[in-house]
Amino acid sequence: MNFEYTTERLQLKSLNEYYAEEVLDFYLSGRDVFDAVEADKSPAFYTAEYQAKSLYAETQAFLNGSFYRYFWTLKESPDIIIGTCSFSNIMHSPYNCALLGYKLLPFYQKSGFAIEALSCLIKAFFEDNHMHRIEAYVLPDNAESIKLLERLNFYREALCKKMILMNGQYVDHMKYVLINPRD
Repeated sequence: MNFEYTTERLQLKSLNEYYAEEVLDFYLSGRDVFDAVEADKSPAFYTAEYQAKSLYAETQAFLNGSFYRYFWTLKESPDIIIGTCSFSNIMHSPYNCALLGYKLLPFYQKSGFAIEALSCLIKAFFEDNHMHRIEAYVLPDNAESIKLLERLNFYREALCKKMILMNGQYVDHMKYVLINPRD
């Protein structure tokens, strides 16, 4: 995959450890919303040092094809991160499958940015990695995320009972799946 993609309104970039402060600002800006729908994090997550180490590890994983993360900026404001997505848990043949995660700052939601970014990156991920399937997990009551996945042609495959640790307890998640249209 490329390190950067451009859509009509966005730049989608893989960032290295030198962007730790900008990435930390993004996570802190959306912390209340993100923490409500994500797995528990270490308190160290919200430090520049942690983000620098994480970005370094993500860059190494990007280079060996085991993990891809893209941060999204508006073309007219390229220094402000508004969203991100990642392709993780990548399994090659015979599975050819990965897990999609994404988040967008609340101020930018309902503007079409998520569908614009994800449409571009999912297409590239399928084509460049010869993947067959992408999975995404979402809380059953997260209607906006479910709506986004369905607009991207994901379908609900299962309810995964007590799947992810959130706020100290395991919580059910819906599994949504997108099969490569070429398959």
